[in-house]
Amino acid sequence: MKAFTQPEEWSILLNAMAEDALSGEQELRLMELLKADAEFRTEYVRFCQLLTQLHWQSDVESEDFSSAEREVSLVQEVRPLRRWWTVSLALVLLLAVSIGWFTWKGPVEEAPGKLVRVSGRVEILRNKQAPLWISPDELIRQPQPLQPGDRLQTGRGGAATVQLLDQTRIQIRQESEVIVHPPSTGGIRVTSGSISAKVAPQSPRNPLTFFLPHAEVQVLGTEFELLSLPEQSAVAVLEGKVQVTRNTDGSKKLVSTGQFLPVTESEPLSVVDWPRPADEWSVDFERGVPVGWQGRQLDHSLPNDSRGGIKSVSVHENLQVIQKIQSPLDPSGLFFWHEDSLLHLRFKVQPPGWFHIYLRARTYEDPRPALTYCYVDLNLWQTQPGEWRTVSIPLSEFRAQTNRQNKPTLGRIPLQIFFRGESENNDNGFMIDRIWVTRGDSPSPVPSQ
Repeated sequence: MKAFTQPEEWSILLNAMAEDALSGEQELRLMELLKADAEFRTEYVRFCQLLTQLHWQSDVESEDFSSAEREVSLVQEVRPLRRWWTVSLALVLLLAVSIGWFTWKGPVEEAPGKLVRVSGRVEILRNKQAPLWISPDELIRQPQPLQPGDRLQTGRGGAATVQLLDQTRIQIRQESEVIVHPPSTGGIRVTSGSISAKVAPQSPRNPLTFFLPHAEVQVLGTEFELLSLPEQSAVAVLEGKVQVTRNTDGSKKLVSTGQFLPVTESEPLSVVDWPRPADEWSVDFERGVPVGWQGRQLDHSLPNDSRGGIKSVSVHENLQVIQKIQSPLDPSGLFFWHEDSLLHLRFKVQPPGWFHIYLRARTYEDPRPALTYCYVDLNLWQTQPGEWRTVSIPLSEFRAQTNRQNKPTLGRIPLQIFFRGESENNDNGFMIDRIWVTRGDSPSPVPSQ
């Protein structure tokens, strides 16, 4: 479409809509403006009102005056539109849709935050309106502003990230429900499921409050996780401190870094310490394959600065032969999982091979590996196949695959990492030179290519 000034483009689109002459490209542009431009939505509503009024007025005149009694004057011919009643009805419907959309979006200036990322099924329930399903592609173009009282729901395999006005980030995990209010008028309510959050520093006089069915959690600035179940609420602190107040009797408890607190209606509040591995972790294969690792030593075709790597081996699993590299289980944990943690990997895939990355993790309460997370990205093997590459993957992009406890839990302490894939030539498979984990705000030296 030719570039026009804003009012000129609006006029062309609105007049083409009224004359039922919108091209396919114009229809897409019209919908784009309706979604993204508040001023255009207002102008659209005014235009529909005016056009509908003119159509109604024309209908009334045609009934009150016969053509013989009218005074006729020469005027410029106007191209006839559709039948008046059809156009009027269509425009009334368009007006209703426009007003409905404008009402749904609400005043942006009151937004307590915005939805910045989703995966899987995520929907917003606002007032008594129909649920709005959010797709990842929509948020790439523009985050979704949230209104006070918005209810966010994630389905199985779904997840969402909310960013508040003070840059606090809340990760809503699968099968959870959260109600968002500004801190001054209600805070965050976790009605079911689990979340993790990294809270920006707060004023001691006005801490951010999270509400659970059995307790309130006041936060001055920390990283933590919350769980909301019918029979129990729970709090785990990754960094900092929070104060937990039980709803039934007002009992209070401070929970600090590396501690976990389950809260029921009547059982004594008892803080539990859980094992906390280091934030960073690395493994290379310069001295051969470490004890307990599954894979073959690689001592040729390496990057220039490397003296050793590991190569996948053929394994029989589920009646098929796969390629696999796997670490042993570490009961104390490989590393601690923060929302800003990054997994770095230098690897090579021989075409047409491929692999996925898996993490097996424990919860705070159960030392056994109960959770499995998976990372899938076609670019891992479709970009530069047959060449050594280095990638950095946010752990937040790993998705829950299995939970042996079959209920929401708190805690994701990786005990094992493995790489699973296939190759048409089992002698090739895939190779890894180095694996390391860092925090997002810490330096992470990238090996030379």
